[in-house]
Amino acid sequence: MNKFNPKLSAEEIFNFPCDYPIKVMGKNCKQLRVEICNIIERYAGEIHTSKITSKKSAKGNYISYTVRIVATSKTQLNSINKELQEHPLIAYIL
Repeated sequence: MNKFNPKLSAEEIFNFPCDYPIKVMGKNCKQLRVEICNIIERYAGEIHTSKITSKKSAKGNYISYTVRIVATSKTQLNSINKELQEHPLIAYIL
């Protein structure tokens, strides 16, 4: 269910499988990209480098990554988000 239409489930809203961007922000360090990819690949398979974009903050202390995956279920997305949230190098998931 969702707040806009309580009769629709998350599965119906997203129309799985679908292209889905995962946006993550953290301290600008070499290991961050590796950790993000490792977590996402556990649930979504190998990520091609063309599916990853990044942008540094104005002062360069932080970096954000957008990783595009083919999402297959709400459970998959919840699992990815939960593990990303628990990682110490990750500050935000947008």
